Amino acid sequence: MTIPKREALAQRLGQAELGLQKAMRGLDGSPTARTRLAKARIEYRAAEQEALRVLGAHQALEVIEQLAYAP
Repeated sequence: MTIPKREALAQRLGQAELGLQKAMRGLDGSPTARTRLAKARIEYRAAEQEALRVLGAHQALEVIEQLAYAP
């Protein structure tokens, strides 16, 4: 994984975290606030899933490459 891709992934996760925190701070029981929190949770989960998918694939590739060079 390239540095720009890692930075983009980290930035997305950071933005999702900030959005979730902001939505939680603004939670006042109103339907609008609950909707905002639900959307923030969805975005956070999506960012987290992307990170797990990308990092998981990257780690799997490293293991395969190591096995290819093993005696």
